[in-house]
Amino acid sequence: MTVLVLGATGLLGRAVMKELKARGIRALGAARSGTDLAVDISNRMALFRLLCRVDCQTVINCAANINLAECEADPEMAYKVNGAPVGVLAAWSLQTDNRFIQISTDNYFEGSLPVQHDEQATVKLKNVYAASKFGAETMALKSPLSLVLRTNICGAEKGFGKWALDGLLNENPISLFNDYFTSTMHVGACAQAIVDLMLSKQTGLMNLASREVSSKAQFVHAMASELGITLDWAVTKSAAGMAPERALSCGLDVSRAEQALGRHLPDLKDTVRALIAEDARCVTLTNLKSAIAV
Repeated sequence: MTVLVLGATGLLGRAVMKELKARGIRALGAARSGTDLAVDISNRMALFRLLCRVDCQTVINCAANINLAECEADPEMAYKVNGAPVGVLAAWSLQTDNRFIQISTDNYFEGSLPVQHDEQATVKLKNVYAASKFGAETMALKSPLSLVLRTNICGAEKGFGKWALDGLLNENPISLFNDYFTSTMHVGACAQAIVDLMLSKQTGLMNLASREVSSKAQFVHAMASELGITLDWAVTKSAAGMAPERALSCGLDVSRAEQALGRHLPDLKDTVRALIAEDARCVTLTNLKSAIAV
């Protein structure tokens, strides 16, 4: 089997490539630069040519622009990167009877409570990014061989995970949202589950995330506790009124994924421990057991 990973240089794309190769599955990475194949997925013809040239049985699309402000400022760019390429992938899947996995988002829901939304929950599109990703979901599901995964990930290399680790270890100023809820899972656990679901030939729409919902404030305080740090300098505030507007109740019900995988997905403690163990700065006497366990 050969798997083509789009967005192979991103946080999730790198983890998926690593997981595939660890299992002896031939993986080809595609991105604008820095990997096996160069492609700008916003150019639909270039993506089409790549799919015609590469003999693969599955495509995993990890490519996206997740910067809400950039998407809001340039809706055309957001559609070209997050939406339109999925139409090409769906057509490829239909024409070749090959599978593809579309990585989606959790930025979809109304309210400000730690609710676990299942796959049938009503979607509320609050910004251009969410609209572009939901459009991608709609196109992806036109193929009966597609799997759309709604998720929220963290890692020590970039994004929220790196920001939180840097803030805790360097005692940087930290502002924490107490009303922004997600089911964040570690990127490594997400990649492992993606490959498991690919091999089990799952299709349709599925939530893939932590089995526990937490606010951003709860998440960072859990990290501090695991590290033995007294987080007494953080400021707690509300995410309401942020620009661009975003969904604040992003918790996901992962029952379907757990049933398909035959195991529990990670909870908050598992995710925090995996994130801490990923950063070499954290392997100290205070958390050595956690690092070894992960």
